[in-house]
Amino acid sequence: MLILACATGAVRPSGRPTVFLGPDNRVLISDFTEVEAVAATPWLVFAATTHGLLIYDRVSRRFRPPVTSLDGYPAGRVRRAIADPSGYAVWLDLGTVLGYVRYDVGGRIWTPGSLPSGHVDEMLTVERALAAAPLADAMRAAILTDKRLRTHQFTAAAATPDRPEIFFGTNGLGLVRVDKQTGEWEVLTYGLLAPGVGAVAPAPDGIWAATNARPGIERRGLTWVASDLSATRSSEGAGAALGFSFLNSRRLINSGNQLWLATEQGVLSIDPATFRARLWDFPDATCLAGTSRGVWVGTTRGLSFISAAENVEDYAPRGLAITSLLAVGDTLWVGSNAGLGQVLPGANAVSTPAELADRPSLRVTVYALGRLQDTILMATERDLLWRDPSTRAWTAIPLPLSLGIPTAFAGYNGDLWIGGTRGLAQADIAGSLIQVHTVPFEVPAPVRDLAADRDFLWAATDSGLMRIR
Repeated sequence: MLILACATGAVRPSGRPTVFLGPDNRVLISDFTEVEAVAATPWLVFAATTHGLLIYDRVSRRFRPPVTSLDGYPAGRVRRAIADPSGYAVWLDLGTVLGYVRYDVGGRIWTPGSLPSGHVDEMLTVERALAAAPLADAMRAAILTDKRLRTHQFTAAAATPDRPEIFFGTNGLGLVRVDKQTGEWEVLTYGLLAPGVGAVAPAPDGIWAATNARPGIERRGLTWVASDLSATRSSEGAGAALGFSFLNSRRLINSGNQLWLATEQGVLSIDPATFRARLWDFPDATCLAGTSRGVWVGTTRGLSFISAAENVEDYAPRGLAITSLLAVGDTLWVGSNAGLGQVLPGANAVSTPAELADRPSLRVTVYALGRLQDTILMATERDLLWRDPSTRAWTAIPLPLSLGIPTAFAGYNGDLWIGGTRGLAQADIAGSLIQVHTVPFEVPAPVRDLAADRDFLWAATDSGLMRIR
C-alpha cells in the first residue's frame, strides 16, 4: 500500500492529494556569496553564484527567490552573464562545450541557444568598471573588507543602463552596488553563511538557520531568513575575537527570549539582537527542549536541565546517549540509544513508560520525537510509532527504506512530515500512508531538521534551507 501511494500520487483518506515538490511550492536558500558573473537590466540584476542564480529587484530593492539546482541551475562554472534585451531574462556563458543558456524569469524556463548578436562587446570587466568609478576604486579596500576583517576581491561587474550605478560581484560578500559618481556603496549580501544547515527554529516573520560547516573552509553561525525570502541577516558571532567556532549544529530552539543551539562544543545561548553568546559546558550536545522553567539538554553522556535562574541539574542515569527530546506539559519525553523514556513531574531520573515496560523490542535507538496535536510520535531506524492519547497504546508502521535514517518531525498543513538521510516523507498516520520525496530529485540533500510555521514547512539540508508551501 505504501508503494502504491508513492507511485500513483493517489488521494489519501484525509481527502488531500499527495504533494509533488516542484518549482511552484519549493525554494532552496544556500550560500550565494561567491559571485561568478553579473548582468543588469533597468529592472533586475542577475548574479550567477556557485550555488544558484540571484535576482535582485532594482525597483523594490529586494531579492526575489533564488534559482538553484532544484530549478535547473547549471552545475558548471558560469563564465559570463549577459542581460537579454527583454529585461527579464539573462544569458549564461557555460564555456565552449556547453555554450549559452537563457533563463526567463517570468516563465522560469531554461533554453539553450546562441547569444543574440551584438552582446559580446557590451561586457564590462572589473578593471573598466573601476576606471569608470574612481572613487570606488580608491575605497576598494574598505568596500571589500568584511566585519571580521577578511579581505575579498571583485570578480565581475555590470553597469545599469538607466542610472550611474555599477553592480560588482565578489568572492565572499555577494553583490555590491556602487554609485560611480559619488562613490557611495552598499553591500547586498544574501543567503546563508555556508551551504549546509543543521538546525532550524521559527522566528517572527521568518526562520533561523544554523550552519553545518567544514573545518577551515566554510563560515559558521546563524542566519535569519525572511518568510518571503526577500532578505537575510547573518552573524558569525559577536563578543569574541573568533566568533562562533562550532562545526555542527544539532538542534536550535527559541526559549526565554534566547536562541539555544546544541553543538559538538556544547550549548550556546544567543541573544538574537546582538548575537552575543554564552557557551554552556555540555560537550557533544545532541538535542534541546524548552519549557517555561528552563531548557532541557541531551548529550551523548546524559540528560541535564538549565533552570531560568541558570542552575544546572543532572538526571540519572549518567552515560545514557540522548538522541531526542520532547517537552509536553510537565512531562519530558526522552529518546535515547536505550529506547523511549520519560521524566515525570518531580522525578530526578529517566524512567521507562509503563505501557512500554513489556515491549523489549522497542528498546532501540529513538532517532526523533514529535507531536501532532495531542498524539506523541517517535521514530526508530525502521518504524514510525504513535501513542493513542486516550488508551496510551503505541501503534507502529514501517518506514520506507527510501527515507533513510529518520532525523526530525514537523506537523504542517494537517500532516506529519519526517526528515531523513535520503529524503523527506509526508505521512498520514490515520491511513498508514507514507510518501517519500527523495534525494536528489525533489529534495537536494539529506534532511537534518524540520520546522513549521503558519505558512511554510522549512527543511534544513546539507545543501541549504528548503522552504515548502
